Amino acid sequence: MRPTPTALRALGRVCLPLCVVAAMTAACASSSSSDDRETPTSVPMSAAVTPPPGQPVRTGPGTALTFGESAILPADAFAANGSRAMFTVTGITVAQGVPEEITKGGTAYFFYVTVTSLSSRVAPAPTTVGFAGSADGRDAALTLASTPGLPGCPVTTVPERMRRGDSYSTCLVSVADPDQRLGQVIYWADTTSNSALDYKSDPVVWSLPTPPSASVTPSAG
Repeated sequence: MRPTPTALRALGRVCLPLCVVAAMTAACASSSSSDDRETPTSVPMSAAVTPPPGQPVRTGPGTALTFGESAILPADAFAANGSRAMFTVTGITVAQGVPEEITKGGTAYFFYVTVTSLSSRVAPAPTTVGFAGSADGRDAALTLASTPGLPGCPVTTVPERMRRGDSYSTCLVSVADPDQRLGQVIYWADTTSNSALDYKSDPVVWSLPTPPSASVTPSAG
């Protein structure tokens, strides 16, 4: 039985215990089970984060992050050169209770993002346009806002305006093709001709941390 990814680390303030990493590693090792269905895993629905001081540097295309880490990205994907916001993806998990009218034969996943304004003045709330689940860290799966009644993926009422340090957490729904599994989340917006902002060609990627390599003790003699 293959479990889905989960992560519990947010910008140094949401810790990922070693026991959790070990459990996830062990679960992945059991993927040869005859039961190929995924089961939901426990994923933090929000992160407690603090904005960095000053004007933080924008996270560049191609940056690889682990779940719980934050990226500095355009607050509005359609105003890529405008104000910035901090986005913390806490994890992705296979979903249950998503109606067929949404999945259309695919598999639904929930992923969770905490959005923090970095605007020095009251401004429209940052959006999550450009975020999607991904099977390979490059191609985006169909991703939708949550709808009422989905267990584990509450609908978020996003404030109209926010100031620096204000946050909201939201759940998004990605739908994988029948032969895919989504284990990563990407930011892939490309709304400008500026190659430095071409996240579609080289997305920012969140995924599970790489398990530490097992140490090998040389045998005596």
